[in-house]
Amino acid sequence: MTETVDTVETPTRAETDVLKKIDAIEVAAKAGDGRLDPVVLTEAAQIVDRAGQRLRMSGDLTVVALAGATGSGKSSLFNALTGLDLAAIGTRRPTSSMPLACVWGDEPAGEVLSWLGIPRRHQVQHRSSLEDAHSEDLDGLVLLDLPDHDSTEVEHRLIVDRLVDLVDLLIWVVDPQKYADAALHNRYIKPYASHSGVMVFALNHIDKLTPEQRKSCLEDLDRLLKSDGLKSPTVVATSAVSGDGLEEIRSLLVKRVSNKRSARERLAADVDRVSDRMASQCGNAKTPEIAEADVTELVDALSDASGLSVVSDAVRRSYLQRARAATGWPLTKWVGRFRPDPLRRLSGDQGSREQGKALRKSASSEVAIARASLPAATPVQRARMDAAVRTITNKAAEGLSRPWADSVRTAIRRREESLADELDQAVARTDLGVSSNPGWWSFAKVVQWLLFLVTLGGAGWLIALLVTRIAKLNDPPLPEWNGIPYAWIMLVGGAVLGLVLSFVCRVFASNGAVRRSRQVAKALREELVKVAESHVVAPARDELAAYTKCRDSLAIARG
Repeated sequence: MTETVDTVETPTRAETDVLKKIDAIEVAAKAGDGRLDPVVLTEAAQIVDRAGQRLRMSGDLTVVALAGATGSGKSSLFNALTGLDLAAIGTRRPTSSMPLACVWGDEPAGEVLSWLGIPRRHQVQHRSSLEDAHSEDLDGLVLLDLPDHDSTEVEHRLIVDRLVDLVDLLIWVVDPQKYADAALHNRYIKPYASHSGVMVFALNHIDKLTPEQRKSCLEDLDRLLKSDGLKSPTVVATSAVSGDGLEEIRSLLVKRVSNKRSARERLAADVDRVSDRMASQCGNAKTPEIAEADVTELVDALSDASGLSVVSDAVRRSYLQRARAATGWPLTKWVGRFRPDPLRRLSGDQGSREQGKALRKSASSEVAIARASLPAATPVQRARMDAAVRTITNKAAEGLSRPWADSVRTAIRRREESLADELDQAVARTDLGVSSNPGWWSFAKVVQWLLFLVTLGGAGWLIALLVTRIAKLNDPPLPEWNGIPYAWIMLVGGAVLGLVLSFVCRVFASNGAVRRSRQVAKALREELVKVAESHVVAPARDELAAYTKCRDSLAIARG
């Protein structure tokens, strides 16, 4: 039973590096989702998935594929390397219709071959077919003979395209006449320039060239490969007929099999390729910062547009009016009942007692009244708000690549559309304090009514005395205090004390109204800070956080 790489042993440093690269490209792809090219992100997801599948399989197997065009001699080279007459040889198109696999050693390769899509009838165990071969140094090798990449059969080309993405090492077999074929270079070599370490080029049929021609072809092929982007291509001159280069190819395979790093190197090359493409879109700019001064300016603009000053002033005046109604002298405070509450809806029935009671008991009525009383934002206020949003947007997108800059702008624009409604909701969420009155109001109200009753008692006493005198009844003596009748003391004293108390309460109410106004303004501004955060700042910072994660993860993936 084949154990997985994860459970057999502690990963080596090379394995750890590859795993870090794979994890990093996965994180970068998730961070770039919806921002970068979906084609590239799909490729990254496929590489992560493919890497996970390959690393779960036997790490002791090295999958090598011989690929080439029709007539390049790859099947002859395959037979020469295996020492078996396995692959059909010919010059007609197509020759190889399905991949052929030869496996060295006793390491179970069924899982890998199944993953590669090689049918069982196209699998050969090398040792079972060649008993006397001294090939133990190649144990763990899986050698594939691929169909022609230029086959007239579409299915054959699709098989090549699929396996080119899966195998650990590619040996491109080219011949002196077609090594410069544009289809080979444009379709397979240039796009995989970062895979230089896992590609080998065998210039076959070298026996048909003179020494001068051989040197010229090798130099020209090396030049072409470097112009395709390969830094240090490995080129070997081979011939299945004369045996030239076969030992060199075999030594290369022995080295690859023995170090067991080809699979990891291939996966690392895949990650490098897609991470380079992602990095070209992501960019490497420093993450922009949103200054607190810009956020403060935005909140100030929202405060202006939402009518914060209007609301706070209405709260102050409403507090004063309700304080006078509660603590004023009963004979004068009735006049205030006919004045509309500044926080009440400006409608025809605004003076009704039922609405007044509902206003004090219902928070929803308070919210509706406050919102209905607010004036619409002026063009100047809206322009200031738009300018503040635009400033944050531009600074958040400054220096970023086009995809990320567009993503920042789109994220803010999407939330900005509901900004006006959210301002109303901010007022709705703010407690304007209409339903909560200070406790001293009730005490002052009781005292006022007691003084009012004393005043009425004194007035009644004097009226009763006046009636008795008019009716010429017995005139009872009036009790006095220092020569002043108590009735007059009650009348005048009650009225004066009531008015004085009303004045003192008004002074306290004025201070309380200012405090309540400031509290409401502070609470409303806090709500507006939340609006600015949720609709402008947070979307921008979320995009910048995703950008930072994508950029830093790509730096890890690219080593």
